[in-house]
Amino acid sequence: MEVGIEEAPGRGVLPNGYLSDKLLAYNAGTVLEAGSDTTASTMQSFILFMISHPHVLKKLREEIDSVVGNERMPEFEDQENLPYLVACIKETLRRRPPAVMGIPHSSDSDDIYEGYLIPKKSSPAYPNPFAFNPERFMENENKSTWGSGPDFKGRDHFVFGWGRRFCLGQNIAQASFFIVLSRIVWAFDLQTPSDPKTGKPVVPDINNEQATYTDGFLSFPKTFPVAFIPRSEKKAQIIRKAFEEAQDQWEYLGLEKDSR
Repeated sequence: MEVGIEEAPGRGVLPNGYLSDKLLAYNAGTVLEAGSDTTASTMQSFILFMISHPHVLKKLREEIDSVVGNERMPEFEDQENLPYLVACIKETLRRRPPAVMGIPHSSDSDDIYEGYLIPKKSSPAYPNPFAFNPERFMENENKSTWGSGPDFKGRDHFVFGWGRRFCLGQNIAQASFFIVLSRIVWAFDLQTPSDPKTGKPVVPDINNEQATYTDGFLSFPKTFPVAFIPRSEKKAQIIRKAFEEAQDQWEYLGLEKDSR
């Protein structure tokens, strides 16, 4: 493998570094390839949990509406004032992480920690693990922060790993979650079909893993019906304008516009 050391210091975009331009490109591509599927899976799970818990969606929408209003879309600067959104994203990551890595652990022998007895063969547990409850993340005094990083102190979730194996793309992933999901909730009503007999919404059973999610190390929700309906014509116009501006930037970079 080319490591670039033979030509140190580096060349091209990093004249004083030890990586060649080719390896820099590979590293950048790895971040994109490793993060695209996991990010998409989490966003799909978020939508699934929202339509399955309309009371959560209602509360989240009220928070976003009170902070953002109707004249603009949410921006990154709004994060500090949207703690419930961050809590909903954290709860999605807790309840259904994209990578199936939740291998159960148990203690080898009886142990005592700070006066508490941990019996042999016991597994860690916490209240209502299968309930989708964003409020569990609202108890943190820093509710609007992500509470993730290589250092375990002060963290409230571990979906991005820990230590030297911590996900290097976590900042990109969290930024993507925030800006995309905040704008979806701000802009759209999420409508599901109704059962013709009962009139109740037809929503996948989130507790039936085999029926609702795909198999594999990276797991996605299976296709489920949901319609994204603009909440108002004004918001639809704001969305169209933002799309056109994004297309202009796309073209400026020498890329083809989205023709769909």
